Order: sequence, then C-alpha cells, then structure tokens
Amino acid sequence: MNEPEYFPFPSLNRLFRTYDDIHSSRPFNAAMDSHGWVPDIDITEDESELTFWADIPGVDTDDLEITVEQNKLSISGERVVDSASGERSYKRRERTSGHFLRQFTLPESADTNNISAKADKGVLRISIPKVVNSDKLNIQVENLD
Repeated sequence: MNEPEYFPFPSLNRLFRTYDDIHSSRPFNAAMDSHGWVPDIDITEDESELTFWADIPGVDTDDLEITVEQNKLSISGERVVDSASGERSYKRRERTSGHFLRQFTLPESADTNNISAKADKGVLRISIPKVVNSDKLNIQVENLD
C-alpha cells in the first residue's frame, strides 16, 4: 500500500496558495476570509440580454439569494462541505466552504423587473433582459442672430 506523500512545509504551501489567489484573475472579494470561497462568474452580453454564469457546485438553491437594489446585482449563498467525523481525519483538504457574496453594477439598459435565474448541474444562470430605449430625442439648435 502506498503511503500519502508527505509535505514537510504546510505553512509554505499555504503561502504559495495565498500568493496564487492574490495574483490570479479572480477579483478580490472583501466578504471572503482565508477559509472562504467565491464562485467564478462569467458575464456575456448580446443585443437583448446580459447573462451571468456562476459555478456553484455543492450549493443548494435554497441557500442562494439573488437581489437587485439600486441597479446592483447581488449573488450570495453558502456552500457546506461535510467534515470528517469519528475516527477519520483529513490528510489533505482543498475543498472550501462558507458564505460568499458577489456584486455587480448593472447598466441602465438592464430590465431589472424581468430577471430570471436557473441552476443546472452546479451552474447558475441569471438572465437580465435589456430595455430597448427608443426615445431618441433630437434637439434643434436655435440661431440667436
């Protein structure tokens, strides 16, 4: 039987992971502590809508809250990872759990009254239609001569 690989410098490993987190493309989230996590989110846009795609594996939809206030979209929730119990103990633990909060400022064209959200296979999809502003206003320039 193979024994698990021994890493003699766990503090150094944590330092490397912290450095990677700081210098990754993931934005800093003040709500995330050293043991928390934030879901990765992609945003797409076309002529008719904005779509937010969030990776939320292990998050129960009952633990999600999606709100819009003053044109700011907030996505919050919690992921719970079971702890080892009894005689078992972790040799390595990389999956994190905890509360998360992501916030995004929406453009004025967002129709915040018709937002829909669906979750499938650990991916949350939030669709926000755009309001077509056809109120083009032509302003006549008056000559003062």
